[in-house]
Amino acid sequence: MPVSPCLVTTMKKFWLFLYLLLCCRTASAEELVSGRLIMVSTQACPYCREFRETVGKFYHKTAVGQRFPLTEIDKDAPPSDFEDKVWEILFVPTFLVYTQDGKEIARFQGYRGDEPFWNELERAIHTEGPAR
Repeated sequence: MPVSPCLVTTMKKFWLFLYLLLCCRTASAEELVSGRLIMVSTQACPYCREFRETVGKFYHKTAVGQRFPLTEIDKDAPPSDFEDKVWEILFVPTFLVYTQDGKEIARFQGYRGDEPFWNELERAIHTEGPAR
């Protein structure tokens, strides 16, 4: 049974529309997801040192690092604008994920290697909901 040219044209338009809609939604989501990653650490922490030597050396060169620049804060000598938050942190390293407007959207503790770190960070960035 032959297919009508009108039906073919309609289907092409439908698939083109769907494709463009998905592309636009993905681009919009990528543009909105950015902020800052804060690592609370100490100089004596062996896991913090391991993070600095592995992920920390190249984090700023990654796509996530461009969208969520890393700032390291020493738990023992925090900047004045962070002093009220440091007392809540019991374990180092603790990673805090903030939006551009300064809202904490997630946090995770510890460093168990680069792969678990990237998994936790991706989960934190893509999770919508309350922090922690």
